[in-house]
Amino acid sequence: MPFKLNDELDKLVDTLARQANMERWCHRLLSALHHTLDLTYLTLLVEQEGQTRVLASWMGNEEFKYYLHPLSLSNYNGVPPEHLLEVKQLRQAISTVAQKPFKAIWNDKPTEWRRVLFPIIMHEKPVAYLYAETQYPERLDENLQAFERVLLLIASDISVHMLREEALTHNISRRSVEAELEVRNYSLREYLSLLKQLHEVTLSLAESCDLDSLYRTAIELGRKKLGIDRLAVFLTDIQNSTMQGTYGTDPEGNLVSRYSFVSDIPDHPLVHEALSRKDVVVVKENAPLYFGTQQVGTGWNAMISMWNGDDCIGWVAADNLISQRSLTEHQKEIMKLFGAALGQQIVIKRSHEALTRLNAELEQRVQLRTQELQQTNRALEEANRRLEAWSMQDGLTGVANRRFFDLTLKRYWQVASRKQLPLSIIILDVDHFKAFNDTYGHQRGDVCLKQVAVTLEKLAHHHEKAIFSRYGGEEFVCLLPNMTAEAVRVLADQMLNAVLQLSIPHAGTREGIISISLGLYSRIPSEEIQEEVLLAGADQGLYLAKQHGRNQYFQWDDTMKAEKAYQGVHIAG
Repeated sequence: MPFKLNDELDKLVDTLARQANMERWCHRLLSALHHTLDLTYLTLLVEQEGQTRVLASWMGNEEFKYYLHPLSLSNYNGVPPEHLLEVKQLRQAISTVAQKPFKAIWNDKPTEWRRVLFPIIMHEKPVAYLYAETQYPERLDENLQAFERVLLLIASDISVHMLREEALTHNISRRSVEAELEVRNYSLREYLSLLKQLHEVTLSLAESCDLDSLYRTAIELGRKKLGIDRLAVFLTDIQNSTMQGTYGTDPEGNLVSRYSFVSDIPDHPLVHEALSRKDVVVVKENAPLYFGTQQVGTGWNAMISMWNGDDCIGWVAADNLISQRSLTEHQKEIMKLFGAALGQQIVIKRSHEALTRLNAELEQRVQLRTQELQQTNRALEEANRRLEAWSMQDGLTGVANRRFFDLTLKRYWQVASRKQLPLSIIILDVDHFKAFNDTYGHQRGDVCLKQVAVTLEKLAHHHEKAIFSRYGGEEFVCLLPNMTAEAVRVLADQMLNAVLQLSIPHAGTREGIISISLGLYSRIPSEEIQEEVLLAGADQGLYLAKQHGRNQYFQWDDTMKAEKAYQGVHIAG
């Protein structure tokens, strides 16, 4: 229904004239304008001592606030400062359109809002301003002239009331110097108590073992010891313009985890101001209070940014949703110190955790490198073992080579000498092997040597610690620790038979196949003689075997003459 100027104006003006004080006057004015013109948000500003200040406000949920000491615009959230500057310059009303109320940080459902700001002029001089926001501007547009006449008529009331309030305030001030001193003393005691509490909070923050416990402790002790209704700690990524919650307080005052809350940093003057100023508590009265992005009330909202050098790492948010108590200057100072202490601890804990992670990574790398080195060393050891084995192995036949035999002979000789045990040796070679090579070629000669070597090595390995080696050319040697002379003769006879059983054709021998000749020698070593004696004795036996027609063995004995040495002969067939 359109605003009826003739009836409603007289009623409103008459009602305002009967109000006993300015608070009731403001309530009647803003209430009437809200209900008759569908104005959702209303703010009455007055000129006081050369400054524009906020006197009263009206929220869409019937929430009225009157400021006995009018607020500075820098501490009030609800009037666009650029609009006020434009109205002062033009001295006429302005109207703009926006997607959400000016005071809103988040707005889930963007709609069209009309913002209007009217000067209230008396004697061609603005004495006050009325700012309003509405989603339904039709009623205002239909009654704009009547509304402006209302503003003109109430200009004198505002001027008179403000003069009366100023006079009353000055009068009260003169009579309350002692009371003010007492208040200041009480305030000072309160400040000292808060400082003590802050000291305890700071010590507890420093004792936090990690970042998670740090955030939790900050909220728990900040509310308990600093007298703040609700606290929340947000971390920022300025480069990506995002924010993340840690811990906070729900509308009932309970501690809750808010790690799941991640959002873009809101594009709002309150947030911009807080994130651009160091060591400053940004406080806005009549501000929307949120839990996440949902508005849960109205009150003062304070933000304290935290810094690491020139990098903003987050902020602490605080409000008075539960108690609606005013924020004192001392509390603001304590909150600033609290934010600085918390920011410092966040930087310290982050550095400590980064160092811990780095140490863990380095330790892991060291362990990995150690494992790699161990694997490399094992591989190297295996390679060296194989290389050593290869260096001790005859390349053609695959049996031990001369170098391995020489080293083993020295070791076996020392052991046998120390324990006074017999050490035996067999030296053998393939009969008429040069003729075999000349007749059948070197390639078949190599195959022949390999067959003989493999066959004889298998026989030798039936005896513990026996060593069978290639000694050179077609000559082989077998070293036999702790064997009797009779056992050595048995092995020699087996070797003769085994080679003949290979039946390798050789036209240059009496038997027509490959045969071998062997020299045997056994003795107990002593310190007076060297191991070469063993080789010399076996070589004597080999010489006799060849001298007596080959394909046989002779066992040399130092106590006998050569012609009486034991002779073993194998006749093929």
